[in-house]
Amino acid sequence: MRLTPDMAPRLLALVAALLLGAAQAAAPPELRVALAGDADSLDPQAAVSAPALVIAFDLFEGLYTLDNNGQPVLGAAAAVRTLEHAGGPALEFTLRPNLRWSDGRPLTAQDFEYSLQRLADPATAGNMLASYVGQIRQGDLILRGKAAPATLGVTALDERRLRIDLVRNVAWFPAVLAFPSFAPVPRHVIEKHGRQWTRPGNHVSNGPFRLVDWQPNRLVRTERNPYFHAVKSVRLPGVRYLPVADQNAGFRLFQSAQIDTMTNFPPEKYDYILANMRRELHIAPSLGVTAYLFNFRKPLFRDVRVRRALALAVDRGLLTKRIVRTGDLPAYGLVTPGLPGYPAALPAPLATQAARTAEARRLLAAAGFGPGRPLSFELLYHTNEEHKNVALAVAAMWQAIGVRVTLRNAERQAVEVAVRNGEFDMARAALFSAYADANGLFGNFSTGHSANVSAYSNRAFDGAIGRAEAMPSAGADRAALQRDAERQLIADQAFVPLYFMTSRRLVAQRVSGWSDQNLTALRPARYLDVVTAPAR
Repeated sequence: MRLTPDMAPRLLALVAALLLGAAQAAAPPELRVALAGDADSLDPQAAVSAPALVIAFDLFEGLYTLDNNGQPVLGAAAAVRTLEHAGGPALEFTLRPNLRWSDGRPLTAQDFEYSLQRLADPATAGNMLASYVGQIRQGDLILRGKAAPATLGVTALDERRLRIDLVRNVAWFPAVLAFPSFAPVPRHVIEKHGRQWTRPGNHVSNGPFRLVDWQPNRLVRTERNPYFHAVKSVRLPGVRYLPVADQNAGFRLFQSAQIDTMTNFPPEKYDYILANMRRELHIAPSLGVTAYLFNFRKPLFRDVRVRRALALAVDRGLLTKRIVRTGDLPAYGLVTPGLPGYPAALPAPLATQAARTAEARRLLAAAGFGPGRPLSFELLYHTNEEHKNVALAVAAMWQAIGVRVTLRNAERQAVEVAVRNGEFDMARAALFSAYADANGLFGNFSTGHSANVSAYSNRAFDGAIGRAEAMPSAGADRAALQRDAERQLIADQAFVPLYFMTSRRLVAQRVSGWSDQNLTALRPARYLDVVTAPAR
C-alpha cells in the first residue's frame, strides 16, 4: 500500500493512540489526580484551598458523606433520627459499630463532640465552611467569640450516640455535614503533636484512605485505610495527588499518561480534544459562577452607578463563545440555572450589548468619570491561562468605556490570602454552592458571613434570605424569597457575574466508576478504580 499525504495525519494519530494505550496499560494501579494547586493544610478544619479539601474528603469521613453522584448519604453514622423538644429541633446520630481511626484506635461519639467544638472555636484557623456551624445551637455566638466552644449544641450521649441541637431544620444540612470540615479529627494525635499532627508519620484520619507522604508543592500520596468501616468496597490501593497549576503542563502530563484525572484544561485545546480525545472529555453542569468581586471597603466602588457600568460593559456572549467555549452560560445573576426548585436564570438587562455599553458610558459620566478623570483600579486573579484571557478581554471592554484597569496575577494561595484580608480592589472569584440550594451561594454576600470577602451588606437582602431559611421546608414560597434576595443583589450590582461554569475534566479511559451526575467539586476516590488497559 502506498502512503499518500492525506493518510499521514491518520497514521500519526493511530501511532499516538497505540503509544498512549501502552503507557496507560503499564501505569501503576493507583489513581493519579492532578489538582489546580498545592494543599495548604491536611487538617480538614484549617484547610482553605480547594485542592486541600479534595484530598481531605478522601482522608476523612463525617456523619454523612457523598455518594458517587454527589448526594449526601450516611457515612460514619449508621442511623439518624429527627427530634423535637422544648429547645427546638435536634438530630440524633448512632455511629456504625467498631469505628476506628487509621492508627487502629476506637473512634467514638466523643471524638465528634470534640471535633465540632474545635471547628466552631475562633482559635482554629478555620475555612469558610466553618460558618455553617451557625446552624447548630450556640454556633453563631461561638464563631463570633461571644460564647465558649464547650457550649455548642453537640452532645455525646454515649460511645455511639451523638445529638446535634439545631437552630432550625434545613433540608441541605446533611450535605454540609458531609464535607470534610465536619468530619472528626483525632484529639489524641492533635494533643500529642500540636500543629505537626498533619505531617506524614503523625497524620491520622478515619476515611477510606490514609496519608503516606506529603511533599509540599510536589505530591500527596495516600493508601487504602485498612481500618475504614467499608474498606472492602474501596477498590483503589491508593491515590497520588499532584499540584499542577499550569493547565498546559497538566495537559501534557495527561497526554503522556502520567496523570489520570485533570480538572479543567486550556480552552484553546478544546477543538483538539473534541477531535482526538472525546472519550476522555467530561463536560457536566456545576453549582458555580465565575464573577468579579468589588471590595466595598474602597470608596471607589460605593457608587452603584460605577458598579453597574462595569457590569453592563462586559460582553458575556463573547466570553462564553470565544474564550471559555465549553458550554458555560452567560451570567447576569448569582444562582445557577436549572437548580432544583429555583426559577429560571435572570435575563440580560437591555436587549443588546451595544445598548448595554452605551448605558455603561452614561452611568460613568453621571458618576463623574470621563476622559479628564478616568476610573482606575486593579483587578486581581490567580495565575491561570483562562483567567488571564478572560481578564484581558474584560479589560478591553472596560477600556472601551474609558476605564483604566491594571491586571495583577498571583498564585492561588496568595490571591486567597489577599482576598480574605481585604487587600484588593476587584478580584476574580469562583462562587460555588456546597449543596444544591441557592442558599449555598447567598453566604458570599450575607452581612458578617465568613465567605463575604467583599464586605457587601444590605438589610433587605439579609432579611429575604433569613425569611427563606425560616421556612420549614422547600417550596415555591421559599424560592420566591430567594429570588427576591437575588434581585436585590442585582439591583445593588453587588458583583459582576461573568458566566455559569461547567465542570470540565479529562478522565483517562483506564479509570472506571466516574460519574458526571455529581454537581459538587468533590469526586470521591473510594468509588473509582483503574484498569490495566483502557476500554475499547
